[in-house]
Amino acid sequence: VSNGNLLAILNRHYQDLTCLCFTDDSSHFLSGAKDCLALVWNLYSVLQTEPSQIPDPRHVWSRHSLPITDLCCGFGGPLARAATASLDQTAKLWEVSSGELLLSVLFDVGIMSVTLDLSEYHMFCGGMDGSIFQVDLCAWPVQRDRTFQTERENGKLFKGHRNQVTCLSVSTDGSLLLSGSHDETVRLWDIQSKQCLKTMNHKGPVTNAFIVLAPANMFNPDGKPSVPLPKFSKHLHGTESSDEQGNEGVTLRLGLHQQVRGAALNYLEKAERMYAQMHSTREKNLMGDQEHLTLQVSELEEEVSTLRKINKNLFDFS
Repeated sequence: VSNGNLLAILNRHYQDLTCLCFTDDSSHFLSGAKDCLALVWNLYSVLQTEPSQIPDPRHVWSRHSLPITDLCCGFGGPLARAATASLDQTAKLWEVSSGELLLSVLFDVGIMSVTLDLSEYHMFCGGMDGSIFQVDLCAWPVQRDRTFQTERENGKLFKGHRNQVTCLSVSTDGSLLLSGSHDETVRLWDIQSKQCLKTMNHKGPVTNAFIVLAPANMFNPDGKPSVPLPKFSKHLHGTESSDEQGNEGVTLRLGLHQQVRGAALNYLEKAERMYAQMHSTREKNLMGDQEHLTLQVSELEEEVSTLRKINKNLFDFS
């Protein structure tokens, strides 16, 4: 992202890709496609492979029988669990580390979207007909293959959308569910009561919506991106600009905002200069330049009082 260079091209799916997501620690990423496959990739091995070779995915999940529509990754980095949704009317839960299938739930409609809550206690699945299903992952008895029977599990159904549910997102406290649909609305639900709290209308089908933690400067009118991003290059090799640069690693420049502007000294540099002066004063003949010495002494006294104030503030605070 920092220089726009293309690092790898992965050609392992046989049909159009439908979804991509990273694990929370960015060590792996998952891809799902219309070829019914979900692949787990190790980011490090993808970046280390020779450009002439096509890297192999860590796992190939081929248990779906129709195109995969959505996938979602839980917490835990390489130990996380991932959920996949498919038009074959199932949602499946997998373990990223071993590649094992943990759970398969069969519904009576094709599943278009899937998400997990933060505690991974529930899995939410959005259907073709506008229904949203809540699957309890800790329900007893534990079965690897389950069927979600709508008549019997009426209390685990969100009803309101009139067309396919394209996206789902759960709030960090696990109390609210956000859903977007081709019926041109976004709805906010209370998970406990299954009631729709708010409906937001759009002028076309909603393809994506998610709840995000507000960044610190979101409401700051002066907040602007500090680093303009370059255009992403389209080719892996052969363009003149990339030949000139050679195969450089990704470079990150941190702490730019802390650099000193102009000649203004920051506090540490000022303290260092004072400290050097104090040492040099000892070495000089004290009978020398009396005025210069008086000036230095007053500066040092001022510094001592500042330090006392800082010390007192620290003491009061602690």
